[in-house]
Amino acid sequence: MTFLGELRVQARQENLRLISHFVHGVGQRLALSDRALFDLELAIEEAATNIIHHAYPGERKGHLLISASETGDFVQVTLTDWGLPLDPTKVKPFDINAPVEARIKGGMGLHFIHALMDSVERTTSAEPGQPNTLKLVKLIERAEAGQSAMSPVQELNAMRSVSEVMTSNIKLDDLLNLILSKLVSTINAERGTLYLVDEEHGELWSRVLLQDTGPLSEIRLKIGEGIAGHVAATGAVLNIPDAYADPRFNPQFDKVSGFHTRTILTAPMLNPQQKVIGVVQLLNKKDGDFTFRDERLLTAMAAQAAISIENTRLYQQEIQQQLINRELETAHSIQASFLPDRIPALAGWDIGALWCPIRSVAGDFYDFHALADGRVGVVIADVSGKGIPAALFMALSVTVLRYGMSINLPPEEVLRHANEMIISEQRSRMFATTFVGYLDPDSGEMLFACGGHNPPLWYHAATGAVDYVTAQGVAVGIFKEAEFIPARLRLEPSDIFVLYTDGITEVLNSEEEEFGEDRLEALIRQHTALPAQELADRILETINDFAAEQELSDDATLVIVKRAGGGE
Repeated sequence: MTFLGELRVQARQENLRLISHFVHGVGQRLALSDRALFDLELAIEEAATNIIHHAYPGERKGHLLISASETGDFVQVTLTDWGLPLDPTKVKPFDINAPVEARIKGGMGLHFIHALMDSVERTTSAEPGQPNTLKLVKLIERAEAGQSAMSPVQELNAMRSVSEVMTSNIKLDDLLNLILSKLVSTINAERGTLYLVDEEHGELWSRVLLQDTGPLSEIRLKIGEGIAGHVAATGAVLNIPDAYADPRFNPQFDKVSGFHTRTILTAPMLNPQQKVIGVVQLLNKKDGDFTFRDERLLTAMAAQAAISIENTRLYQQEIQQQLINRELETAHSIQASFLPDRIPALAGWDIGALWCPIRSVAGDFYDFHALADGRVGVVIADVSGKGIPAALFMALSVTVLRYGMSINLPPEEVLRHANEMIISEQRSRMFATTFVGYLDPDSGEMLFACGGHNPPLWYHAATGAVDYVTAQGVAVGIFKEAEFIPARLRLEPSDIFVLYTDGITEVLNSEEEEFGEDRLEALIRQHTALPAQELADRILETINDFAAEQELSDDATLVIVKRAGGGE
């Protein structure tokens, strides 16, 4: 028996790294193959973890002693603890067919230890404080002669250098080149390629090509085609010792580039959602075949490359979103400029208005227009749809409505003219419900026409009654021959006339109830003494309270016209 080494540590989770270094030292001394070293390291880590959690539970402290020796063709590692003894017979047998949750609780760790080792021998003491030992024996499988083993330090340096650059402001292409160069040099390959997935075309394309590839400036492969395409389709690592013996290999690339491919190692780049976003491929290890340790390092650094790509994409999306937000802010400013910059100040009248788009831009609008004869045009409209399309249609609608009022057309002719213009000029099949009224400040008379808009509410101060004002007409932009029939009313002192869009009355609460006209009517009756603008603000506040945690789903616009009382 040849003694190889001994390590004594506190039985704590953070010391698993020291244990790993110890095992790697044993592996290097014995020149173990990557597969044998991986099995030994995994079994020892699992055994040490069990001791940490079960021999020294809770706040209990103690030591773990690990010793290694070579006995003939076998390596023996003994783990000794002085904690609570483990009785394997009390551990639920491992069932490979059970659900994952049950397997985790059912002796999966012990199963792995026995599966990875050639022999497992446990000796437990009768009481705590006495030594418990676990002997793990593994057949020594040495690395092939002439094959240079990569040290853990090399792996760590490669990972660290890439991690450090990932946190800098390096461009993505430079970062991916660095990652691929590190992989090629660390794993000792002749050439490497980094592919990204082109989802639109269902292809892989070579984002980074190292070394001269002759006339090949870019490689494109269908997902599932060739070695790289197969890895992209399956998400599995492929280690091919003889490229020309694998039917998935396409020798045409060698013919075009003049390169001769012997061995291939290919790994997927998986994002945090485990979706394949690319593939890293190395060709021709210089000192033999690619090893299992090469597979592990390539997989780890491919994961780093995936994180870098995803972070860059997120950053680019953020920049793009900032540009969009700035454009929407500009669009909001432009659209707001279509609204009146001031509310008319008329002797004996109090007028208030508000415009609340749910997005940066909206389809709702209101307008006031001073007519040549002293009357004031009052307009409210609600364009079908939301967002940018509705905002563009709103701009068209405002323009044609204002033109009709500017040439002194009566309300019904303003709507008829707007209807004809909109139908002839637009192909979007959008429309707008519209109300146009001409208010005479002296008499209180309003001549109006309605294009399918929500009936305004008319509060009669003398009786406390509320009427819904209607006039015949359909939404503007639907029927070319649509007719709009005018109507008249007279607002008396202290009467209130409320124009609104359905973003006010169709607000939903958590019970899927609409705010509705009845609540709006009751709210107006309750606050008749408020000035017009304060009443508009109170209505908006109330519908927001009504919606509570529910988001408003439509633009909301209000115009309130209130005639002063006889004594005001």
